[in-house]
Amino acid sequence: MLNLTPNLLIIYASAGFINDKEKKLSITLIYLAKQNKSTIFSSWYYTPDLFMAYKTAYPIFAKNSSLLVCTLLLLLQACKKHPDTPNATIKRQIDIADSLYIADKSDDAKVLLAKLRARINPADPSISLYYCQWTQYYHSNPAVMNAYADSAIAYFDYGSRKTDYPDAYFKTLLTKGDACLKAAKYILALRYYYRARDILPGTSCDNSNLASKIGGIYYDQRKYLLAARYFADSYNVLANCNEKLTQQKLFFLKQGALNNSGFSYELAGKLDSAEYYYLADLKLIKATDSLKLISKYYTDGALEIAYDNLGGLNIKKGNFTLAEEYLDKCMAISMDDRHSGVRIPPLLKLTQVYLKKGEYQKAGDALKRSKYLLDSYFSANSGSLPKWTLLYAEYLSLTGKPAEAYRYQTDYSRLKDSADNNSSDLYRLDVERELNTLQQEQSLVVLKQKNNLKKLYLLGIGVVAMLSVVIIVLAYRSLNRSRQANINAALQNSRLQASLAQVELLNTNYIRVMRVMAHDLRNPLSGIMGLTAMIREEESNLNEENRHLLKLIESTSKSSLEMINELLESGLADHNNTLETQLQDVRALLFDSVELLQFKANEKQQYIRFDSVDEEIVAPINRESIWRVFNNLIINAIKFSHEGTEISVDIVGKANTVLITVTDNGIGIPERDKDTIFEMFTPAKKTGTRGEQPFGLGLSISKKIIEAHGGRIWFKSRPDKGTVFYVELPR
Repeated sequence: MLNLTPNLLIIYASAGFINDKEKKLSITLIYLAKQNKSTIFSSWYYTPDLFMAYKTAYPIFAKNSSLLVCTLLLLLQACKKHPDTPNATIKRQIDIADSLYIADKSDDAKVLLAKLRARINPADPSISLYYCQWTQYYHSNPAVMNAYADSAIAYFDYGSRKTDYPDAYFKTLLTKGDACLKAAKYILALRYYYRARDILPGTSCDNSNLASKIGGIYYDQRKYLLAARYFADSYNVLANCNEKLTQQKLFFLKQGALNNSGFSYELAGKLDSAEYYYLADLKLIKATDSLKLISKYYTDGALEIAYDNLGGLNIKKGNFTLAEEYLDKCMAISMDDRHSGVRIPPLLKLTQVYLKKGEYQKAGDALKRSKYLLDSYFSANSGSLPKWTLLYAEYLSLTGKPAEAYRYQTDYSRLKDSADNNSSDLYRLDVERELNTLQQEQSLVVLKQKNNLKKLYLLGIGVVAMLSVVIIVLAYRSLNRSRQANINAALQNSRLQASLAQVELLNTNYIRVMRVMAHDLRNPLSGIMGLTAMIREEESNLNEENRHLLKLIESTSKSSLEMINELLESGLADHNNTLETQLQDVRALLFDSVELLQFKANEKQQYIRFDSVDEEIVAPINRESIWRVFNNLIINAIKFSHEGTEISVDIVGKANTVLITVTDNGIGIPERDKDTIFEMFTPAKKTGTRGEQPFGLGLSISKKIIEAHGGRIWFKSRPDKGTVFYVELPR
């Protein structure tokens, strides 16, 4: 608390601030700011009481500018910055106030909250729960209810508080929705409920509260069947709720959900379903009472409502004797004067029973008693007046007073029409349509975000493409320079006719090697392009999958570099070099190739299916060479298959051999080309199904590699049906 020292009074006196009333106002302002423990500006924003004090004192400060400066300096000195940390003690006190409210001890709850306010740091998320709690006491005053709800919402307008405190934000959104509903702003209320639904996971116990809110709207619209389903969902969530709720609060929430479900089903004409939920409610009440979990005062109140509902249900079923038994049990429960208005519904239902049984004296007594209670507690039971009027008209008609009965019947029609007109806006509200609209709006926002992300990816792809063009140009220039160097060497050695033929032959071989290198470079470049497409589709955070993709990129780059070095240093098997082989897992190598080239297949909406036993299949191979063969065969299958088709890759380990098959459903190989398909620069080369250009080298290179391993390669094909390539390697 701020210490009001004589120095403060001296400041007032020096500023000419003498009036006692004015002095009290300014001291109040400083005191409230000190209690708020925040900067004066944020204090005005958070606390309506401080703002009102400032508003009252403003004319005085306007006339005393020096006083205003001094007061602001004192306020700023008194204010301290506190971190946004929840106070568990404060939250428990607010929960206690909530329990008192549920237990119909609103006055005690208000006293507790009033004492609590001075202890709450405005940066504490409990401040939002504090304001939410206050809204419960102003259901009859929508303006004040909305003011408190707005104060709770305002807390989350700063930083990342919405994500830091999702539970508090969820409750605040529900509270604001309730306030809008009380103010007849139905669509706005639905928007707040919808926002709340997106915050917490489906297993949250707070989703029970949300389902109950939606059910309440349907109930007020008289869409009782939809309301019943939402109330039943609310109970089901509570039945599986593992959060720490007080036994008292959990009982009232479950009992309310069961009662609302049954009552809604009853109004919807589903009497058997209504009876199921009423009996479940009665069972819950009796079980709670037997275990002494909460005070009998509360279980008796719930029991009275359960008997009343079962009585009304049996009236609709025509079981008047059973209905009277339930209603008599209801009336036998002793209640204090505060709850005497609860007697009105069972008395009206007893009136119905007595009229059906012809016991008009009892009916008249019940009507008189219910009318007395209705007059005494009208504000909380105004909805019972039309029903009382209708029953009284029926009573007058049956007791031979038709004129008076007609007058009361007319009064009933007027009261009913008035109630319908007051709810006309709510009846016109299409809840499902509004929820769908909100969902579409949310989807549109998500699509816009994805579109912006795609633009960013496209920009990245453009940069990569430009770099690729630069690399190609440099490689082309380098190739041209190499050719020119060969020509110059040939001119310088023109006098050596014998050597010239050999030089020309070497030059021809060099060009051929360059073509082979250019062809094989397409494979790792295709992998890089596929991975880029993958990154465009997925988020770029470095999870385990991304680590694996990066490893594939590294492996592809390494293979490309080793391949280029091999080609530049030794050519392509023309020197009769012996391949260096090691025992390798052929299955793993084939799987990596399939996984890498799936990205290329995705460009044509193709799927590569890999079939194999989940175990190593080991054979002596040269890893880089066999990798090249696998890539050539799978890329050919992709190239010559139609979009949206499936490519099958299989591997089987036999006793002495390993058999690999690559099956496509593409254009096949014509009969006339089958004999020349493995020749280098074969005339049998064809354009792919999407216009991909062939080079006529892949199968020729693959055959030489397989034969160098002591294996064999062959195929079976039918035009327009597809082709199966077989590779057999010794083990």
